[in-house]
Amino acid sequence: MHEVGAWGLLSPAVTICLAIFTRQVILSLMLGCVAGFLVLSNFHIGMGLENSVQGAIDVFKSDGVVRTLIFTVMISGVIHLARITGGMQGLVNLISERLKIIRGPISTQLLAGLLAMVIFIDSYLAMLTSGAATVELTRKHRVAREQVAYVLKNAGISAWSSVMFNGWGAMMLGIVAVQVENGSIAGNPFNILAHSIAYNLFAWASIALVLLSIFTPFAFPAMRRAKQRAAMGVELRQGATPLAAVGEQPTLTGAGVSNLLVPLVSLFLFVPVGLFITGRGEIADGSASTAILWAVIFGQVVGCIHYVWIKRVMRIGDYINHLIDGYQAMVPLVVVLTLAFLIGDLSSQLQIGQFLSAHFSVLMPVGLVAAFVFVVAALISLSTGTSWGTFSIMIPIGIQLAVSSGADPYLVVGAAISGAIFGDTASPISDTGIVTATATGNDMMDHIKTQLPYCLTAAGIALVGFIVLGLTGTAW
Repeated sequence: MHEVGAWGLLSPAVTICLAIFTRQVILSLMLGCVAGFLVLSNFHIGMGLENSVQGAIDVFKSDGVVRTLIFTVMISGVIHLARITGGMQGLVNLISERLKIIRGPISTQLLAGLLAMVIFIDSYLAMLTSGAATVELTRKHRVAREQVAYVLKNAGISAWSSVMFNGWGAMMLGIVAVQVENGSIAGNPFNILAHSIAYNLFAWASIALVLLSIFTPFAFPAMRRAKQRAAMGVELRQGATPLAAVGEQPTLTGAGVSNLLVPLVSLFLFVPVGLFITGRGEIADGSASTAILWAVIFGQVVGCIHYVWIKRVMRIGDYINHLIDGYQAMVPLVVVLTLAFLIGDLSSQLQIGQFLSAHFSVLMPVGLVAAFVFVVAALISLSTGTSWGTFSIMIPIGIQLAVSSGADPYLVVGAAISGAIFGDTASPISDTGIVTATATGNDMMDHIKTQLPYCLTAAGIALVGFIVLGLTGTAW
C-alpha cells in the first residue's frame, strides 16, 4: 500500500462535514468510506468503488462484528415484546405509582444514568436496555430525549472506561501488558492500568457535568431548546428523523412488570454463565460478545415460555411475529453500524493515528506530554469514531513518550484514555453515539449537537487538569 500521508484525513473529514451539514448519517458514512478507498487506490475511481463494496463485505469476516450485530438485533426483539405486552408500562407503574421511586424528571434521568453505569459488562447492552427501561418515564415526565441520551451515554462511557472488569478494561489491560512484555515500562499491567484510570479526567468531568445538568436548570442553548420543547409535550424537533421509533405501542392483555423483568433478568443472569463457559471467567472481547449473544438467545427462550405458556398473552406464532417486528426495527441501526465498523477499519488502513501522532509529536516540555497525548487521542477518536482503536494507538505511544521524556506514565496513560472517550462521545460517526440515538429515539445529529457543548466543556476541564498536573508534577 502506498503512503497516503495527510490524504488519510479526507475520509473522516468528508464523513463528519457531511453529517453536520446534511444530517444524513448513512449517506455521510457511505461517502466517507468511498473517499477513504479512493485514497487507498491512489484516486483510481474504478478500483476505489470496487474496493468500497469489497470492504463492506469484509466487515462481516470479523466474528466479533457479526456477533455484535446479531445480539443488537435480537435484544431489540426482546425489548419490543416487553413493550407491547405492557412490561414497560408495568415498570413505570411499579417505580412511579407503587414504590414512589421515580417521581419526576430528575429521578428519571438518574435512573437512565445509573442503569447505563451498572450494566457495565457491555456498552451496547447498557444503552439499549437503559433507553428501553426509561422511554415511558421520559414521555410521562416530559424529559427531553436529547437530555436522556446525553445522560445515558456520558454517564455510561465514563463508567465503562473506568471499570477494569469488562471488555473495555480487558482491551486496555492487554495493550499495557504488551508494553510491559516488550520492556517499554516495568511493573504489573493490572496495577499500571488501575493507577492510570484514576487520571481519566474527562470521565470525572463528564460525570460532574451530567449531575449539574440533572440537578440544576443549567443547559447550553441547544439542549435548553430541546428541554423547552419537551416541556410542552413535543418529543421531537420538527423534521427530525430518529433511527428507530420508540412511540407508544398497543398493549396486549395480561400486562405487568414481569413481562419486562422476566426476559431481561434471565438475560443478565446468563451473562456470567456464558463468560465462564466461553472464557473461563475472563472478560475478553470475544468471550464477552459470545456470552452476551448466548444470553440474549436465552432471554428470548425464557420470554417465549413466559408469554406463551405462563402468562398466556399470545400464541407461539404471535410471539415469533412480534419478535421479527422487533428485529426489523433495528435494520437502520445495522446499516449504520456496519458502515461505522467499515470506516473504523479504513482508519487503520489509512494510518490516521500514526500520521497525527508523528506530525504532532514535536519537541515539547515534559510537563505538556500528558496534555499532548490527550489532544492527539481526542483528534484520532473524533476522526475515527472509535475509542478502542484510539486506545490501541495512543496508549503504547503515550507510554513510550512518558518513559523517554521522564513524564508520569500513569498520568499520560490516563490522558490517552480520556482523549479516546472524548472523541467517542462527540463524534457523529461513533458507534456508541449511533446506538444511544437509536435506544432513546433521537435524531442522530440532534443527539450530537445537543451534547457537544457539554463534551467540549468536560474536555476543556480535563485538558487544564493534565496541563496543571503535568507542569506542577503533583500527580498522585
